Amino acid sequence: MKLGLGLNISNNVYDDNYSLDFNGSTQHITVDTLAGDMNGALGTISCWCKLDTVSTSAHIFRAKVDSNNILVLFYHASSNEFRAIHKGGGTSKSAVIASGDTIENDGNWHNVVMTWNVSGNELKIYLDGTLKATTTGLGTFSGTMTEAEIGQNLSDGAYWNGKISEVAVFTQVVSATTLYNGGKPLELAGLSGLVGYYKFEEGSGTSAIDSSGLGNTGTLVNSPTYTTDTP
Repeated sequence: MKLGLGLNISNNVYDDNYSLDFNGSTQHITVDTLAGDMNGALGTISCWCKLDTVSTSAHIFRAKVDSNNILVLFYHASSNEFRAIHKGGGTSKSAVIASGDTIENDGNWHNVVMTWNVSGNELKIYLDGTLKATTTGLGTFSGTMTEAEIGQNLSDGAYWNGKISEVAVFTQVVSATTLYNGGKPLELAGLSGLVGYYKFEEGSGTSAIDSSGLGNTGTLVNSPTYTTDTP
């Protein structure tokens, strides 16, 4: 049974014991039940990631209704950029962390966040708590999302090569200070609007437990590897 959304609480740094390591070719996580709880008009996606060397684009998260209504957070290999994409009603807009911010194979964990607000006409992307870009002109999102994946793009692969931890999805815009306070993850359980929260603390098995309270459990596909390399 799904529980109601949590109340706002203060956040604290906590010890992250595990992350998931993805091989860049077959491994990903399906979180389709999360898709139906997402809001294409308003929301936030936050994750911690550590990217290895890639020759093709690498997706952290993608959710969609259809080809005209999509949310994407990914690394664009050919331009060395992190990009947040909001495509609503066929109108695609992107906010970009430019190539001057080295992420690929730098050996460091990073917190990457995208927020979108159609009524406020803003798409934003943050790196390690710092706003990197704001884009306007967003289209109106139509329909209910039915598919969502962590670690690939749902259609032609573009698999993540490296590690991912602490994926959190909200149905409201969450401030950077709430999500990031230095180089360690914050505890986000209980925050208002949280609909998916994957800490990857299981350490084994094929399920990614959802700590949002909504029961949107993910399924590990092709055995991403649990590792103690964490933020």
